Amino acid sequence: MYHSFGQTLIANRLQQHARFFQHLSHPAPGRGSTGVHEAGFGRWNPRTLSLTEQTIPTLNVVDDTFDTYRNEMDTVISEAKKRAGL
Repeated sequence: MYHSFGQTLIANRLQQHARFFQHLSHPAPGRGSTGVHEAGFGRWNPRTLSLTEQTIPTLNVVDDTFDTYRNEMDTVISEAKKRAGL
């Protein structure tokens, strides 16, 4: 399990055995802040929730997430439950 994915040269082989989450690089719903200085801002994609099939659903929460993007939070949580078979 990785906290971010950067193994592009061996991606297919690695993703047969590992998954990753993006607690430091995943954009939060809305403005795309990651909440940390290492990555800063990304682009939030509401259609894909900024997730791939190999990504463990990740939800970053920043200053405006609870107040402004509650529906997006619920959608990410629902996707996580679906992938977990709940």
